[in-house]
Amino acid sequence: MKRPLFRPIEFWLSSLTTLPDTSFFELMRSALGNIKTPFNKQKLLEDLSVFFSRPEIQETVAAFIDGDDRRIIAAIALLGEPVPGELESFFSGEYSCAELHSLLINLEERFIVYRFREDGAGHIALNPRLEAVLAPAAEDQSQLFSPLAAPDRKPPDEARETTALNGRLLASLFAFFLSGEVFFKTDGTGGFRKKMLDDGAKLFPGLDLEVLAGGLLELGVLIQDGERLRSNRKKLAAFRDLENAERYVYLAAGAAVFLQNRGQNRENYTSRSLLKTAAGLIHSLASFMEAGKLYPGPVLVKRAEILRRETASAGSSWIFSGEIPRTPLLIIAMEQAGLLVKSAGAYLLAEAAWKKPGKNETAGKEKESAAKPKIAFDSPFSFVLYPEIPFAGALDAALFSRIEETGTALRFSISRESAARAFNQGCTADHIWKLLERLSLGRADGALKLNLEDWEQRCHEVALFEGTVLCLSGTHAWLAENGPIAALVKQAIAPGIFLLHGDREKAAAALREAGVGIISEPSGEAAEDGADGENLSVFPALSPHNDSGESPSGEEHAPYAYDADKAEQIKEKFRAALAGMKVSPQEKEELLARIKRRMIISDSQLRDISIRYEKLEARALDFLGKTAIAKQALEQGSLIEVNWLLNGEKSKILGTPENLEKKGGETILVIKPADGHSGPVKIPLGKISLLRRIKQSIFGE
Repeated sequence: MKRPLFRPIEFWLSSLTTLPDTSFFELMRSALGNIKTPFNKQKLLEDLSVFFSRPEIQETVAAFIDGDDRRIIAAIALLGEPVPGELESFFSGEYSCAELHSLLINLEERFIVYRFREDGAGHIALNPRLEAVLAPAAEDQSQLFSPLAAPDRKPPDEARETTALNGRLLASLFAFFLSGEVFFKTDGTGGFRKKMLDDGAKLFPGLDLEVLAGGLLELGVLIQDGERLRSNRKKLAAFRDLENAERYVYLAAGAAVFLQNRGQNRENYTSRSLLKTAAGLIHSLASFMEAGKLYPGPVLVKRAEILRRETASAGSSWIFSGEIPRTPLLIIAMEQAGLLVKSAGAYLLAEAAWKKPGKNETAGKEKESAAKPKIAFDSPFSFVLYPEIPFAGALDAALFSRIEETGTALRFSISRESAARAFNQGCTADHIWKLLERLSLGRADGALKLNLEDWEQRCHEVALFEGTVLCLSGTHAWLAENGPIAALVKQAIAPGIFLLHGDREKAAAALREAGVGIISEPSGEAAEDGADGENLSVFPALSPHNDSGESPSGEEHAPYAYDADKAEQIKEKFRAALAGMKVSPQEKEELLARIKRRMIISDSQLRDISIRYEKLEARALDFLGKTAIAKQALEQGSLIEVNWLLNGEKSKILGTPENLEKKGGETILVIKPADGHSGPVKIPLGKISLLRRIKQSIFGE
């Protein structure tokens, strides 16, 4: 069960009592000012709770929350009280470990987050006393998955106009897969023949045909029939009638299952529930993306990681194989299936595959589209598909055609072999002719109609059935008595019907050797539809994962204003108040630093406050200050941030100091970068423009 966003206030207060006395009282003084002795921890905690419940304090805390704060607050809520390592993984590629550490320490200083230990691990949680302030940021997950393109901008042209797969190409793939060619290797591995992959690469550059065919096999839309591919009429019809979005989602789900089990025997491992789960998760990932927006790879990986956490018990971990920053399997499958388009490391949701037009827009387009042809004949037996043709029309045309060209134009041809393929699937010459007439607006050549009728008649004169049964019409009866096929006749079942030795492939080869140019090979509807066992028999409607529309905490919150302008006005008010106070230079420097870090949220924290001066940064000519900070960081093993000029340009590094060396009258700071990938960096203290020590967590984590 998912944890609530906020623990009880008592839990937060009790976590503070576990701090060492020095840290506890330092934290109390930072909020409540100078505290009186004798100390009573329980009374101090009550005062702290009352202090942060005051409306004016909460308004100031809210005004000080910036974009980085909101992202970390949302991530803590989304990950459910994560340990620091989980946050680091989540923000991998966005914040370095040192940067994230610094941001978390600042949130601790401001009482926005706290830490507690549970199950042997240190967890980060949100302050429940500030729930009204923090809940809006905690519930706003959109800031964690922001696209690159602003709402009022279009994505780059190359990303908007390019897609790995579209409806016309998908229909063309069916013409290729169902061409009757031998696709599979004869060595029993189940892999595709290199020749077919090479031929396909010429027609469909950039598409992984093995993955797409595998995905359609997993869905049961295609069936492996010996060394060839055949279609399942019932499932192909259901696939054809899906909404564009769902069609691509199911194709991606099939591709994901295929990729997961690639190289294995595909019999008996695909289940209906596995495909449905994959389709639901892919649909959920696509649902959160906005059409026309580019999403960086890490953003999608993070979103996939959240889905993985939420569905870890559903037996779906395989589809998330690969951890951040690697690309999960479901994103790879979505790209292969044309649901996502990749551009310069970012992903664009394929709008043509996903976006649904409104009802009025749909009606207008259908009316306009009906008056325009969808195909154009460039010869009596070949035609080109127009871009406006919907997938259903393109698929219907592809099932009795052969794909010839997929460049600027998609061109199909019709031959007796391609027509016979359609006849074997229950199609008729009359149906094909009427479809071509409708798609071309009556511009099909009459010679094609005559040929279709002739091919249909000839196709049914010689029929080869599964089993292996040979049916010969009267004019071809002689084949059973003479020639290559006669040697295969085992028994005459009835006039013109013969039971043969061997399989159907051997009989078909013998008929072709005897000079028969066209052969009917009905697939058998009952056998075809019952051949795929557990495979998906229907395509259930999809609904987004966990799309309840409710806030994660189950409550509505009137948000305080996260206002950068107001925050600067408040800081200026505090700086003005400090200017009129009689404090030592060191105290003034410390209070100014606290105002800058947004720790001061009340005038009372400036008056009569007991300050433990702690120099955290030194600049430019403050050589003694930089030396002191470097030595302190060395002693404590603290992270430091260093800014300096390198070849006239500003440079910045985060890391831990390893040594202070003397060389030629200069003091050299040796730093081990926090990224862990590069060696030590040596920087003269005199060239450092800013040296900042990053504090450690007061909770000891």
